[in-house]
Amino acid sequence: MEKSMEQPLILRRGVPYFLLFSLYAIINTYLPIMLRTLGFSTAQIGILLGIIEIVGVCAPFFITRQLDKTGRYGLIMCIFGFDIALLLLPILRFHSFFVTALCLGIFAVGFQGMVPVLDGFTTKALGQHNAQYGKIRALGSVGFVGMNLFLQLHPSISGKNPVSMILAVSIVALMFVVTLRWVPDLYASLLVETGTPMKTEEATLKESTEGQSVKEKVAFAAFPKLFWECLLLIFLAFLGLVPCQRFFSLYVEEYIKVEASAGLWALSAMAEIPLLIISGKLIRRFGKERLLAVCLLSVIIRNCCYIFIPGISGAVVGQLLHSLSFGLFHPLGVLLCVVHSYGKTVTAMTFFTAANGIAYVIGSMVGGYVIECLGYPALFLLFSVFPAIGIVFYLFIMRHGC
Repeated sequence: MEKSMEQPLILRRGVPYFLLFSLYAIINTYLPIMLRTLGFSTAQIGILLGIIEIVGVCAPFFITRQLDKTGRYGLIMCIFGFDIALLLLPILRFHSFFVTALCLGIFAVGFQGMVPVLDGFTTKALGQHNAQYGKIRALGSVGFVGMNLFLQLHPSISGKNPVSMILAVSIVALMFVVTLRWVPDLYASLLVETGTPMKTEEATLKESTEGQSVKEKVAFAAFPKLFWECLLLIFLAFLGLVPCQRFFSLYVEEYIKVEASAGLWALSAMAEIPLLIISGKLIRRFGKERLLAVCLLSVIIRNCCYIFIPGISGAVVGQLLHSLSFGLFHPLGVLLCVVHSYGKTVTAMTFFTAANGIAYVIGSMVGGYVIECLGYPALFLLFSVFPAIGIVFYLFIMRHGC
């Protein structure tokens, strides 16, 4: 009986993920191609992608700073949804680098800021049942797969047709806003649930940070040392994923020269779904420490496959490895941050997204120039170094546990 009641709740909580990651499918697959169609160079595209990540890192810190205290998740998500729906439209009229950068920067406030808010709300609403997060997040992958298959089979929406792509983003974003009204507890205050832990947290901070400055308390003592160590490993993994997460569509179009980027994106999302669903069981069975090392190693192997296995076969194998390098890694990273967050789940998710964003800022801006100067093989091999550093660091700290 409980399971029969649980499924509708998972579905209602998962619908926003379904639509949000349908948006991600359109943007991830076609934004670089659209920018190329508008006449920007690879280096300029890298800078524009970097701007999205910079704003995506900075904006949530200002917006979510009080969100753990106010609990106004629904309002923020609605504002972010309208931001996503409207801020790409001016690009259809103005094609200058400055206007494009400005529009993409404001667009990124909602597009990138939505993830830590939605993840923070979901993990807090689930409470002790946060192992259900993987099942809910899997619906996001279903949306990602479905949208990419739709894009592959219906060329009327394409990065080479900016109008079609931007209108598709606007429509899906508005659908996202409409469906928020059916998410359980989204417009109810969660302060009753979190008030006691927040008091306990403040008492703990006072004891652990006695004698330190106010700035040190805010910046470092809010989370334990283990949180920052795990966050560093997460950052290095995200840095290793930059080539296949930000330049993959250009790699498919320009390096292996096939028009199958949407289908290959769908393949990677399909590969991640089973791992997302069973991630909770795997984490309990093998432990977070071992699985984090496995995920770092999978990023290295994945990057090498794109270059050392010729043609589309390498792309297929690399996308299948998305199952480990993202399907398992993402819920593992979320849980690591939540476990060591002292109850500040939205703040922890903001740091998680910041690690992602900073990695993609560096990777996007550097990657565009690497492609122009050295080519795609150098891009994938260079960024494999970072997860390798992560494995070495993990071996150094593993006695402390994650």
